[in-house]
Amino acid sequence: MILSLARYELAMLWRERRAMLALVTLASLVLLAFAGVATDAARTDAQQHAAGAAERDRWLGQGSKDPHSAAHYAVYAFKPSPALAPLDPGVGGFVGQAVWLEAHHQNDLLHRSQQDASPLQRAGMADPAALIITFAPLVIFLLAFAAVAEERERGTLRLALGAATRPGRIVVAKLLAVVGSGVVALVVPVTIAMAGVAAFHSALDGDAILRLLSWATVMSVYVAIVGAIGLAVAMTCGSARIGLAALFGLWILFALAVPRLASGVADDLRSLPSTQSVRQAIDAAAPAYWSAEQGARHKVELLGRYRVARVEDIPNYRMAELDLVERHSHAVFDRVLGGFYARVAAQDRLFGLLGIASPTIAMQRLSPALAGTDFDQHRAFIDQAERYRRALVDRMNADGMAHAVKPGEAAHTADISLWSSIPAFAFVPPALPSMAATLAVPLAALLGWALLAGTLLWIATRRLKP
Repeated sequence: MILSLARYELAMLWRERRAMLALVTLASLVLLAFAGVATDAARTDAQQHAAGAAERDRWLGQGSKDPHSAAHYAVYAFKPSPALAPLDPGVGGFVGQAVWLEAHHQNDLLHRSQQDASPLQRAGMADPAALIITFAPLVIFLLAFAAVAEERERGTLRLALGAATRPGRIVVAKLLAVVGSGVVALVVPVTIAMAGVAAFHSALDGDAILRLLSWATVMSVYVAIVGAIGLAVAMTCGSARIGLAALFGLWILFALAVPRLASGVADDLRSLPSTQSVRQAIDAAAPAYWSAEQGARHKVELLGRYRVARVEDIPNYRMAELDLVERHSHAVFDRVLGGFYARVAAQDRLFGLLGIASPTIAMQRLSPALAGTDFDQHRAFIDQAERYRRALVDRMNADGMAHAVKPGEAAHTADISLWSSIPAFAFVPPALPSMAATLAVPLAALLGWALLAGTLLWIATRRLKP
């Protein structure tokens, strides 16, 4: 019975040309945006793969040299685009794609695509997720308005309610028609396209499938939430004009005003230090070049570590001092940079918590997390690249310390037999189940909105009269 009513309501919706035109237009924009982002991601991945291979060849072909000089010769590590990046690029365009892994420094990432982005891309309106999250409420509200308010103006809604034994079924049918139209037009096509692109690039593994299905599910729930709210508002308002104004104002509030306000609140309550101040703190605590006083302290520490009385009794004092300074910098990076990254993550968590103020905020936090393009995934790349850098530098220093070189003697040199012992860097992205803590709060907020939307629609249905 309800499915028959839903098919009827869907047929009636298709007659509302203005609402359907808006839906089809948004669906077309979503697919066009997907095609553009997918093309850019594929091109970037191809360039990074070629650059990574060239970097490996450069590292292996550097010739014979002092091992610590090789640590400064270093390599670039490239962050591959996540499989679902075409759905939601997340922070990728803002945080960089490559990092220079050298001794004594934990460098910032380079190659931020937003530096060369168009104004539309910088506004965050050129990817599928942003278009759906921002504009789907407006289009779904228009469908809800067409399904209720205009029928009320024409008098057909009164006739339907008067003839129905259970008016609630009519409301459920309208909800299925509105939400079904939104999901089929906005979520299903881009999900299928994403699966096809990922399969073409051999990136559709188990984790990617789980992420894709989860993304499509929560986006469908988001569409259902705004559909239920839209129907409740349209059913409650006394006239079509008031209903349309209320829905338009609600879209501005949900999708534009409240997210912007929440971003400002998160920035104020979890403010971040400037990049310059972070770098100054690192340079002060772990300078790449040390003073005579610092050198004297290094000498005392190394003499105690090796339990000798003279520098000459240390097999390779220069490499031992370099290794000492390098390991000291590890603790500084963990404390200063690690603290900064923890504050960024805390700001993201607070923004996700503010999803209780708008379902749009919850989706803005959930979508990149499910697509694997949020800061947590970026932090995983930073951490893995830093572990690789430390292992590389420690290995170079260890080889130097293993060869005794007295002051004034020629430095020990190594060759490809050492360079090839360092494996190529390979980023292993975190699996979706490991992101449970990140997803929990915004997901709870979205489900809370689903409960609230269902309650509002139930109340509006109970008050509905012929």
